[in-house]
Amino acid sequence: MKIPTFTIAVLAVAMTVIPTYAQRGGVQAQIPFSFVVAGKTFAAGKYTMIAASHQLKIEDENGRVVALSLANEVSGRSAGPNGEIIFHCYGYRCFLAEVWSPTEENGRQLPTPRMEANLQKEQGGTYFAVLGVKPR
Repeated sequence: MKIPTFTIAVLAVAMTVIPTYAQRGGVQAQIPFSFVVAGKTFAAGKYTMIAASHQLKIEDENGRVVALSLANEVSGRSAGPNGEIIFHCYGYRCFLAEVWSPTEENGRQLPTPRMEANLQKEQGGTYFAVLGVKPR
């Protein structure tokens, strides 16, 4: 019995897509304030932060990718059972700084943007952590 090439191609794609979706992980959280990532300001809302090799993908509550950013692996803390998102805040301006996914061994740290570096020089910042919620 000969299996058509199209059927083999569909099965190969299905076998790679399903495990990827199951392992995608990430941290889902309701962010109560606007924040900056890669020079773009995002409104308060529900977001999912997904760590990948040397990058961070941010999805809105509808699952649309709204930002991609370079990110370095960082170690030295625990993500907890649902993950954690760290922001650096200066007055009313908050910058996404780190994402700790419960499915990843290490966290991801975003580079410090020039705007944040300037604010660091002018005023002291505060660190703000948002705990992830268990996805439904």
